[in-house]
Amino acid sequence: MQHLAAFLGHETAVHFVALKEGSTQLVSRIDHEDVPKVATRLAQVKRGDGAPEAVKAQGEIDRLLAEDNADGFVYEDGKTEAVIIAFPGASRPRPATYGPFSQEGSLDGLLISIGGADQTVHVQLQNGEVRYVGIETDRETARRLAKHMYEPIRVFGIGRWIRDAEGQWLLRRFRLQTFAVLQADDLREAAARLRQVEGSDWGKIDDPLTVLKALRDEGKAH
Repeated sequence: MQHLAAFLGHETAVHFVALKEGSTQLVSRIDHEDVPKVATRLAQVKRGDGAPEAVKAQGEIDRLLAEDNADGFVYEDGKTEAVIIAFPGASRPRPATYGPFSQEGSLDGLLISIGGADQTVHVQLQNGEVRYVGIETDRETARRLAKHMYEPIRVFGIGRWIRDAEGQWLLRRFRLQTFAVLQADDLREAAARLRQVEGSDWGKIDDPLTVLKALRDEGKAH
């Protein structure tokens, strides 16, 4: 209902009326004088140039229908044969997943964790809102890495990647072979990314660069 309200817009002119029996049917009534406005809004969405909030709501409705293994549509009361907007939901084509693939590459981020009791050491990097947790290396490399805790680094190695059904590339595992410490300019970029992380306190710090340098020098977090 929330997404449908955002989809139709004109909240003062669109009113929820009832929930019909049978398949879920949300019935809404539109004030007579605002019918053309809502019709134009839906026509724009259908053409692909609708308001951002309406397009987003359309996607969310379609996603929720897909999760429920259902589809749906918007129609004018008494004219079910005249579909205004269709939501393919579960019937939409599902993109195939690809991989996993192994590829040489590199990852950038702030070194935030090194640990492991066996010969394989696990490393974590933080890059803005992204945290890389599938990084592995040997003990000797880990000993050298430990000197650069809370510094921005670039690690080189072989990554194991998969592309999911949404077209996003996901890192499954990364075998770290070598690394390089990034310079001060890169540290400023890392500080800027940390300030953008939702829910963190970095945005409240006046001089995050100094704090990061202090963390680097002391090798511990406050």
